[in-house]
Amino acid sequence: MYRSGTRRATVLTVIALAAAGLAACGSGSKEQAQSGPVSLTWWGWNAFNSTQAIKDFQAANPQVKVTYKQYAYNDYVTALRPGLSSDKGPDVFQVQPGDLTTNFGPLAVPVEDRAAKDLGKDWASKFNPEGLSQLQLDKKQVALPAYMSAAGLIYYNKKILDQYGLGVPADFEQWKKVCATLKTHNVKCLAHGAKDAWVNTDVYLSLINSIAPGKVYDAIQGKTSWTDQEFVQAMSAWKDLFTSGIIPAGATAATEYPDAQTTFLSDQAAFIALGTWNTPATMTKTGQVDAQKTVTKKIDGLFLSAPFPAPVTGGQPTKLFGGPDNGFAVSAKSSKQDAAFKFLEFLTAGDGQKIQAAGGNIPAVTSVKVATTDVINPAQVADIEGQQQSLTELIGARQIPYSDLTTALGDALSAVAAGTSSPEDALKKVESASKAVSR
Repeated sequence: MYRSGTRRATVLTVIALAAAGLAACGSGSKEQAQSGPVSLTWWGWNAFNSTQAIKDFQAANPQVKVTYKQYAYNDYVTALRPGLSSDKGPDVFQVQPGDLTTNFGPLAVPVEDRAAKDLGKDWASKFNPEGLSQLQLDKKQVALPAYMSAAGLIYYNKKILDQYGLGVPADFEQWKKVCATLKTHNVKCLAHGAKDAWVNTDVYLSLINSIAPGKVYDAIQGKTSWTDQEFVQAMSAWKDLFTSGIIPAGATAATEYPDAQTTFLSDQAAFIALGTWNTPATMTKTGQVDAQKTVTKKIDGLFLSAPFPAPVTGGQPTKLFGGPDNGFAVSAKSSKQDAAFKFLEFLTAGDGQKIQAAGGNIPAVTSVKVATTDVINPAQVADIEGQQQSLTELIGARQIPYSDLTTALGDALSAVAAGTSSPEDALKKVESASKAVSR
């Protein structure tokens, strides 16, 4: 799912906890013989269809009872740190690429040996490679992916565009003309929650990956400067989204969820910048039933996706960027690792992948195809299948694995959007933060 908050867990704190909590664990293996029923605790913030997953797993493993505890994202990060360093934490827990993997990976059991035993020596070949690589730490696989997702898209309401004879823009010049027409009909153009740093970062990565494909990943690793001309050009394009009216006034006080999403689903805006995780809510019957609970107006648009328009006239829109939306790990403090690994493998390599596919999420196991039987309109089938194909051709990751750099970029984007900083000055601060990162 989307990144719902700034993550400030520090690597040093977590490593210190790991050293204290795991000193007596040796390799981290705690495979105790269990003669009776086993109770597992599963923690997360976004375990898609957890009720169905638990039901199906327990039907196949009647000796195991799974209890799921769901947190709001920020509460989850706060609770996870002490939980994983005690005997009262989860047996299986959720992570994301980036900060969560960096910070909590040391408190997980690497999966390679167990996966080879249970899934076969070729177990890794079953997964989307990015799904695995972004959940590694120090070359160890500390988690397995739940499903794949990527940003670099706009979703659009074809019903609105058709009503006013408009097409899907490929670049900013075309987009501004579309937005001008929409404005005359009192329809907003791009619904956007600029109060949220995560979605601002997604848009900026779309811009820079169009202007200089892949260069941002060199900057993230400190191999090139954030003040280079291409980054300034992308930040200027970010500013242009606000000053040109593509993003309407008031966006800096709005959140992506629920504010911008509600505006989009209610036919008040023609576009929204989200990633593939938005597909179930907009293109499947089941997902739209859930989405309807958040919107008072009946949802009746025809929603499709397209690449985020190129900032340069005639330029190429970005390729998608992303990886595993989230994944699951086994706690090194768990005394029930046999059962925990069975559940982990069910979620990530077994029937849990079919549950993801049935709900419109793109499975991490490449042989499982995303289901299209629940789509609302036949036009959406090719769209969804195209998204799954694009996830095998990602230009790079979505998450930045350094929390201070993530925060600095988010702050820079907020300042430029609010008009309190120039693109050049904002990026100087990002570069300063980048130089201070310990990589």
